[in-house]
Amino acid sequence: MKILIRILLCLALAGFTMARAKEPAHAAKTAQHKPSGKKANAKTLLGDSNKALGVMVKAARSDKGLDPKTAKNKPFWKSTQTIAKNLKMADKGLAAKNDDFFKGVAHARRAEEQLKIDWQLTGSKNKAVIENGKTLGHSIALLRTQYSKEAERKKKGGELTAPEKAAFDKIKAQQKGLLAKLKKLEKEASKDKALEKGLKKVQAQARHILKEPITLDTYLATLYLLDEQFGLIRGYEYYVDKGWRDDYLVLVNLETTYDADYVSWETSTSYDWASVDTSVDIYEGEEVDVSESISDEEVSSEESYASDESFDMSDAEEEQVAADEDTDAEVDADDTADDDSMDDSADDEGEDMSDDGGGDDDGGSDDDGGGDDGGD
Repeated sequence: MKILIRILLCLALAGFTMARAKEPAHAAKTAQHKPSGKKANAKTLLGDSNKALGVMVKAARSDKGLDPKTAKNKPFWKSTQTIAKNLKMADKGLAAKNDDFFKGVAHARRAEEQLKIDWQLTGSKNKAVIENGKTLGHSIALLRTQYSKEAERKKKGGELTAPEKAAFDKIKAQQKGLLAKLKKLEKEASKDKALEKGLKKVQAQARHILKEPITLDTYLATLYLLDEQFGLIRGYEYYVDKGWRDDYLVLVNLETTYDADYVSWETSTSYDWASVDTSVDIYEGEEVDVSESISDEEVSSEESYASDESFDMSDAEEEQVAADEDTDAEVDADDTADDDSMDDSADDEGEDMSDDGGGDDDGGSDDDGGGDDGGD
């Protein structure tokens, strides 16, 4: 009898262990997040984004090491400018209650992902820029996942419509083509450890999308994940040597092709504008409040600087940045993509500008391919 009881206990424990092993990754992640007790609606989060951007720009402008006239700093300033312009669009869209709000937020999210890559080129460890960059990333990510056409479509539920299924099939085909193009670029990228690591992230995301079943949840999660993918592709463009930049531009142009189809879906999807007034929980580790005191006038002034200044790079400057980055890659080897970055891996040293951005992993493995749970 004792032996029988032992056998039954072992079987029960084994079943429990297997059940825990099969828990979805996002369920484990949600359990780790605890509400901070704070809430915010779309208008508040947009204000937090603008404030964080203003303080970040102010800190960067006061740092001689981040001089926007220096070639290696221009990509950082260029992506900052893209964020500023799109947040302005989102502000106007929210006031007018039109699709410019969604477009501005989505493109600000892509530019924020690009910002994290461009930050590596500066070699800076400016803690004020990093801290407020984190806050900026959190607030934009919450806007993107909680106040979007995707969030509204998820509430509606149901099966994918025929046009949505066709769009998802097309995305998968594009990702398959992307993998083929990345395969051709692997040889050139192997000369630069940072670029090589970045392209592997993009590959992991593409493979993840190809494996996804055709469901509403996976379709919407894929739309969020593509924001990150396009940001990565844009950011690593500056790492590419002139000799094969034309090949790399094929990846960059994928965004334009995708956007034409996305706009069609977005305009056909309704939105209840009362949703923007509904507050959502702010979780621990996703702080959106800016600690530094700054007036609305200062925020406006810093945003105007970021929006209106010219940070364009000449061909010679782009070549210089690529050459300098190659040299750094040779010196730092595999650490180049981690040190002085805005990714989670550097958080303990205070060098992380943006961690999971309100629910998005870095897409660095095939297991989660970006880990985006659709904003759950």
